[in-house]
Amino acid sequence: MHFVLLFVFLKAVRGEEACDLDGGPQKQRSLLQNFAVKSAVSQENDLQPGPRLRLKVLGYNPDERPEEVQSKDTSLCEEDIFARPELCPAKCPYAAEMKKEFCHFRCVERNQCGLLGTVENATIPDDRLMVCRHCNVEGCLHCAHAKPGQVGEKLEHCRQCMPGYSLTEEGECQMKGLGFFIAMAVISVVAVILVIVWYVLISMKPCVNPEGVAEGYESRERTRLTEVSGEAYPLTTNLLSTNVAGVGTMALFRYQFALLIWAITLLLVWFGFVIFVSSDLLILGNRLAESPQMLCAIVEWGHHRQMELIWTKVSWLCFAYIFSFGGAIFYAVQQTKLFARADVEHATMASFAAKLEGLPSLGGHEPVEEKLKGAVKAATGVQPVAVSVAWDYAPSRKMVEAILEQEMEAETSAHAPHAEHETPSASGILGQAEAWATGKVLDAWHVHLEHHHVSDEEVKSLLTSMSTSSCAFVVFPSQEAQAKAIAAVKTSGVAVDQKACKLTPCRYAPEGLFWHNMGVTPEQRTRRIMLALLALAVSCTIWTFILYIPYALYMSSFSYANGDEPGEFSEGLFICLVVGSQIGLFVVSSMGAKHAAFHSEDETQKAYTMYYNAALILNLILDLALQTYLSYLQMVGVGAHTSDGRLLGSLESFQEIFESYPVQKSMGKLLFVYCWPCTFFVPFLAEPFAVQWLPQHLGQKLVGADKRIKGENAEKALELGEMEQGRYADCIFNVILVVCIPFISPAYLALTFAALIFSHLYLYLYDTVKVLRYVRKFNFSGPEVHWLGMQLFALPVAILAACLLFKANQMSGDGTLGSGFLKGYSLGLACVGVALLHFVVHLCVLEYMVKPMADQQEEQSSATYAEAAKSCPATYLSTNPIHCLRSKYILKHNPPQAFYAPGKESLAKTNPEIGAYFEFQEKGLK
Repeated sequence: MHFVLLFVFLKAVRGEEACDLDGGPQKQRSLLQNFAVKSAVSQENDLQPGPRLRLKVLGYNPDERPEEVQSKDTSLCEEDIFARPELCPAKCPYAAEMKKEFCHFRCVERNQCGLLGTVENATIPDDRLMVCRHCNVEGCLHCAHAKPGQVGEKLEHCRQCMPGYSLTEEGECQMKGLGFFIAMAVISVVAVILVIVWYVLISMKPCVNPEGVAEGYESRERTRLTEVSGEAYPLTTNLLSTNVAGVGTMALFRYQFALLIWAITLLLVWFGFVIFVSSDLLILGNRLAESPQMLCAIVEWGHHRQMELIWTKVSWLCFAYIFSFGGAIFYAVQQTKLFARADVEHATMASFAAKLEGLPSLGGHEPVEEKLKGAVKAATGVQPVAVSVAWDYAPSRKMVEAILEQEMEAETSAHAPHAEHETPSASGILGQAEAWATGKVLDAWHVHLEHHHVSDEEVKSLLTSMSTSSCAFVVFPSQEAQAKAIAAVKTSGVAVDQKACKLTPCRYAPEGLFWHNMGVTPEQRTRRIMLALLALAVSCTIWTFILYIPYALYMSSFSYANGDEPGEFSEGLFICLVVGSQIGLFVVSSMGAKHAAFHSEDETQKAYTMYYNAALILNLILDLALQTYLSYLQMVGVGAHTSDGRLLGSLESFQEIFESYPVQKSMGKLLFVYCWPCTFFVPFLAEPFAVQWLPQHLGQKLVGADKRIKGENAEKALELGEMEQGRYADCIFNVILVVCIPFISPAYLALTFAALIFSHLYLYLYDTVKVLRYVRKFNFSGPEVHWLGMQLFALPVAILAACLLFKANQMSGDGTLGSGFLKGYSLGLACVGVALLHFVVHLCVLEYMVKPMADQQEEQSSATYAEAAKSCPATYLSTNPIHCLRSKYILKHNPPQAFYAPGKESLAKTNPEIGAYFEFQEKGLK
């Protein structure tokens, strides 16, 4: 790396060219000499005009119509000129490229295409571009062109179509499986129409249940994050420094803010090169060509100009790599200190608890809680406040949830708990269909209209029939007591029925525990994880082969030569496919993470982040590789040239092909469209409507139309959404995309970084409003997911390291394709090796240098559990549904431990004897 920096510095100090054009091949010198004949551009300073100005000097004005620059000089019909400055005169209106001189054109008549020393395969007179072009049939792999001078209507037909197309009798190519896509389109349209009809039907219903709607909206207000005074946080709240929902929430917003600073800094540095070196950096690689002449000029100019300015790309990459790596470590140190400082300044419930693992199976008829308290005290010498046992109740989860709802309904509902209401009658097929669809929506929201009252005897029978899982959570009176107890049994463990159980610090907040998953064993979870990975791989494969391959085949039917490129419809279709694939992968990743049945929300979010990023990266590789390969085949078929005059199909090494202008242009445009607006903006733009407004709007309609939806059901139908930490996955993938841009031509670098900044600024503001207004109370206190986000940032930095090596190697060459110190497989292996080396080093620095800083904090909060629990309704006792039910029905506590539900803190009752210290204040909670 130091060698690269020294090399760039010496180049800049000595003022050397990155590519000595005068010392290049004779053909290149000939090209520059022809430019000199036409203009004095080549005599000017190297840091001079871009292609638009140079084309104007040559006689092309991209803003003028062709007829306005048509030459009247008939002598052009007798000679060939490099990159002709004007359109051909009316006497010989077609421009034909010379066979033996790259980018030299001669004006010919219609029947002279392919004759007079011009390219023999370019026999088709094109009346739109006024050129003699190659045979070009949509979807054709091998095209048969007319003989030179042949006249008639049918001058081209296909001999062999591309994969996915079938050859017709007329010599054209027809896409296979078109009926399948038409059927899919019809099904989609019908589905949309049915949804609209359902919405119209429920909207036409009168509001007969205003009480239920009022209950639902009142619950939304209660469950929203509020200040101590009970008022909602102002939207101007700085979530970077204000702890509204745990230090993990602050870390999430700091992560997003840090990425914005990172992107803005790199963009400003790039603009520095643009301002002080050359504005050509903004247009190298994205200029359109309306004719073969312009294409030749742009290809030749673009390649050589890119090599002249490649030192700027390498210099920028040096800064980007050092700034990204150094900034990532600095940020990780600051965030590690933030979490350590937060533990001292504000003790969380995890600070007072320890996890007891390895328990034998105990029955629900036993006094398990007292038994474990005695075992812990005997082993540690410390008297616990309470023990919250994790029970294996996954098979009875729905019954347990129904019992809890019944308990809270009896406590909070002002109307009779089981008041009977007349069931709305559905008349006709349309009414029955609407009722069926409405029922499905309500079921998805866990709104149960059919009440089944569970008796006390049924509850007791259910609780006594359960058995414990392998873990429990022990609550201690202070942090000092917790640390002392853990240290006392570090080697011996806690003996429970002659089985040694391990006592470890708690890593997750009680609000984030999934008590119903505690019975899942590590072996069962491993199988579930493998199934989730298989589902992701299958999803990517299905999406690629069923939808994306046909689209890629359609896109590859464009030659990408002489301005033949996909239009707005194709790009719109591409946006739909990319967004659709990301939504599908989001759903599969989320389902896979939940199906794995982790014990906590943090573990689930970590799994989701890894699943989603892995799936997106795999999908990106499949999409880009497929599209680029098919585009390459098509460009080879139409005889696309490189800047040195060789046919693209004659290039033998992947390095030469990748560095060639046609492939760089195709990949650059595809990758930019993949980024903007597909990935960076569209999904997040739709999120407020799809996730926030639409459920609330539909919930209001459905509750208002049915008198049976009241109390708990009304609250669930109109409840706020949950806050998740999956935003790390979105951020990391976007950053991975943006650091792939430097591999291609410079033009898209500024555009992509600007798009990333705009999108993530919008995302930061949206998440701020979402947290303060549109999600239920939550608490992210642990560093687990944020730490994973910092680890994953090693991926884009590793890509920057590989890109730096690739571009530095390109700069070390003589300017020709495939030149450089490293070539072919050696270059590819070196890039992969550098990326892997950085990734390992990055993770090691985080793990062995940064992470230990959190353990250097020896101070502990002086607060006791009783003091902390007075203002915190969510504890390891109150969030455990079985513990709360056992407290009432089995242990006969008076008052029993109340179950914690956001917005229902008023149901909690103080009972210090069982560790219930929370005191509800009418003005609200923090």
